[in-house]
Amino acid sequence: MTHDGIYKPADDTFMLADAVNALHGDNALEIGTGSGYIAAILANRFNTVVATDLRLEALLYAKSNSSNRNVEFICCRNADAISNIIFDLIAINPPYLPSERIEDVTVDGGRKGIEVALEMLKSASRLLKDDGRIVMVVSSLAGYDELLSSLHSLGLYGYIISRKRYWFEDLILLEIRSRHATQRHQDHQV
Repeated sequence: MTHDGIYKPADDTFMLADAVNALHGDNALEIGTGSGYIAAILANRFNTVVATDLRLEALLYAKSNSSNRNVEFICCRNADAISNIIFDLIAINPPYLPSERIEDVTVDGGRKGIEVALEMLKSASRLLKDDGRIVMVVSSLAGYDELLSSLHSLGLYGYIISRKRYWFEDLILLEIRSRHATQRHQDHQV
């Protein structure tokens, strides 16, 4: 659902919104904010919110619709320009439709539909608190099982927390955590 190059809230947005609306903490990051819909929800649940987007026009749109003073909008690829802060929550609704070429950055996710999502995860994983979580939407049209298998190489693990059928695809909500935090927790229990 793009309009003027800005991804407007749709079923996948609302699915992610339902998941993050139950969470709270100090710092949250949204990668690929688009319209800013998720960032606005996070601003009511977290002390500091950072919203990134590759496209300046999307950030200007999101910022113009935001009344929250605790949201910082940053124009960058994924989370590449962010340092010196770690996040309790990272929310990602990546472009996930399989495509030979990325012509529309709001929906085209790469050949298997996971390449862009994996780039986002690689950029974000270094910013995740040990006990933090990443919540991400993927599609059954994409190779989400390969995405889950690829998490190990990033020091992460993930699992499906929700799945809902929409017309020609299932939307799948993943929760992703640090494998290192799990190992440290198990080490302390011994």
